[in-house]
Amino acid sequence: MASDRANFEVQVMKNGRWIQQSLIDDQEAAVSAAKKLLKNKTCEGARVIRNWARSDGTYDEKEVFSQTQQVRDDGPVYIVNIDETPPKCEVPTDYYGPQSRAVTNRLFRNYMEKAYVTPTELMHNYKELKRLQEKDSLLPSAVDRVAMLQTKDGQGDSKTRRDEIYKSLDQMSAKARKADGMNLPKLNGAFKDMYDHVTSMADEPTEADFLAMVVLSRDLVDARSWAGKLERLCTLADAEGDKHSLSLLDGVIADVLGSNVVQEILGFQPSLAAAICAMLDLAEGKFVSDKSELGESAEMLNKLFLEQKLPESRNILIDRAHRQLRSPNPLYRNDPGKERDAFIQVVGRMLGPDGPLFGPDTAEALTTRYTRMVDEGGAKGRTIAIANCFNVMPDMAYGAMYLCDLMASPIGPEHTQDIMGHFQRVLSTISILRFCQRGLTPKDKMIRATAAHRAIMRSPFPQAMKDKLANHIDAILERYLIEEQIIEKLDHQDSHLRDRAVRLVQFCAAGVLPEGKAMNRARERILSLLRQPNFDAHFIEGITDAAKAQKALRDFHVLLVRAGFGK
Repeated sequence: MASDRANFEVQVMKNGRWIQQSLIDDQEAAVSAAKKLLKNKTCEGARVIRNWARSDGTYDEKEVFSQTQQVRDDGPVYIVNIDETPPKCEVPTDYYGPQSRAVTNRLFRNYMEKAYVTPTELMHNYKELKRLQEKDSLLPSAVDRVAMLQTKDGQGDSKTRRDEIYKSLDQMSAKARKADGMNLPKLNGAFKDMYDHVTSMADEPTEADFLAMVVLSRDLVDARSWAGKLERLCTLADAEGDKHSLSLLDGVIADVLGSNVVQEILGFQPSLAAAICAMLDLAEGKFVSDKSELGESAEMLNKLFLEQKLPESRNILIDRAHRQLRSPNPLYRNDPGKERDAFIQVVGRMLGPDGPLFGPDTAEALTTRYTRMVDEGGAKGRTIAIANCFNVMPDMAYGAMYLCDLMASPIGPEHTQDIMGHFQRVLSTISILRFCQRGLTPKDKMIRATAAHRAIMRSPFPQAMKDKLANHIDAILERYLIEEQIIEKLDHQDSHLRDRAVRLVQFCAAGVLPEGKAMNRARERILSLLRQPNFDAHFIEGITDAAKAQKALRDFHVLLVRAGFGK
């Protein structure tokens, strides 16, 4: 029925976005026009929005019809052949986990980019799962690939493994089909409210997560673009206060970040090196979103990362950064002469206080990238790459941390001799001025040398090698304490005993020195103060309030324990 205060906007979906097609005065005619558009098999979707004019001049919008559909098949789609052996899923519930979904994301990337569907939707929306099962030979190809990788080292035969996977998939399909027939609530408000509702409908407590994901998948399937899905998920996550609900949303955001939407989030980047650095910035919530094509969604996502609310999504971004670093694509495509400078840019971004930001994964990815910058291949190319990666580190301390993490990576065992050989340069360095980067403060020099000491002690080197290297770094630190009179400056004789004692104990508790000779030298000075006659009385001299004096003593004794005294 037509009304002077209402009109009906017919919209069509193109590339995952709703675009106005026409304005019609009558609702029935508008719905009929939308359904007619859907007869075109290239139409992604159509909907009708009622615009109602209120008396104050504003408008209320209400969706009165909406339907999306798969566009006409445009040819065969193939799996992406993965080379890494996926974790083995023993029971159907394992397939819903983060590692399995990440593998699914890579295997079916070509299909997912066409269908705009996430692994979560595939596993929880029966209609989407059925479409995948009917799409060419995608599913059998994926099962064959996974079965082959999981049995290539003699752990069973691939046929048996294929049968096991198919059995789990059949059970997952039956579970999704059952949920498809359930009258579940819509996600019209907070995710937690919906979760509480489906919990009351679940046959057992463990089913609540599955049903919640079914509801979410139904909600997301109408968003036929990665940008649309991300906006919806970020809006839900930003408003969510329940930790478990947020962890479920995090998993699906991680699914979306496995797609090409990351390029839209980052916006224009002058090089692959810059894109890798921007991905890491985003994972830490430090991304500058002014170049992003997704505006508010990018800002919400950055905020959620900064608040450390999306650990699974963070891992996906970090993994993506590592994969891009390992890829054959140049770091600076427009000028091959800048490739090494671009590599050094990435190295700088991928180092943290304890060395390579993500340990062995980062060390291995940096080394693999450098193998693409040399002519030699195979083991010889990796040997050259290890030497060059060691050389581009900001200083010898970072070089030691890189070698320790590399030794713990898959590359390490094959190149033990190369890695051990570079440590001879560490052993030939006797001054902290050569071991640590120039320009660092005395405190930062000691912190970095101590970080290298820690890296060595947790490395997989033989114990004798670890002791030799750690003792050498300890000697460098002790020599630095003596030459720079660090302890004497902290224990300045003109200062009050309380100030001298607190400064020295804070120094020992600050983590700037490892256990060893350097630390013992500092502790010996503290002990000499503690052994003075009437230490407690001298410590509180000048504090006239008895309660404050006792508190000062208590705080000092707590600090002593933190610094390793009184244990």
